[in-house]
Amino acid sequence: MRTKLFLLFFLGMFVFSSFDAKAVSFYLGTGLGDSKGRVEHLHLDDKHAFVFSIGSHFNIPLFPVRTEIEYLNAKMQKDEIGDAKLIGYSLNTYVNIPLLPILVPYVGIGLGTMKEKFNSGILDFSRQSNWNFVPQYMVGIDLDLPTVPVAGSMEYRYIERKFDFDVADLKSKYHIFMFKARVKF
Repeated sequence: MRTKLFLLFFLGMFVFSSFDAKAVSFYLGTGLGDSKGRVEHLHLDDKHAFVFSIGSHFNIPLFPVRTEIEYLNAKMQKDEIGDAKLIGYSLNTYVNIPLLPILVPYVGIGLGTMKEKFNSGILDFSRQSNWNFVPQYMVGIDLDLPTVPVAGSMEYRYIERKFDFDVADLKSKYHIFMFKARVKF
């Protein structure tokens, strides 16, 4: 046990050894995209997704990290049969993989609370939906020019939610593709 703690301590010392307090920056971000969903066996077509975020970027030497608080609003529809709307707040963390100087791939994970409004055309579950903790997984690529205070990215996000209404238990999956922009301070 001591050996593991000792190794973890020295790994942390190595990662943060050249960490400078000036290496922390802040940003405001927004994004628009397409969202597809599936609630049980009902496939929902593209509609829109919108995010707004505020966060910080830490220039850790090996893998820079971004952490943000985000608001998500996604809407899908299936002709006249039904539609779904996903609203949520989450805390997301992204790790940049610095392979290229300007185009930087990243992976991310988020944990938040989300509420779903689902209308099948026959039953409206919007009043019975509860706020639940939901994980989300992101992968994308940043276009980040160091001399420009704006960064852009293309992102794919996967959200899976099992939720219970008063009248039924349902499982939903969402795939969101979006373009995001951040203004750095």
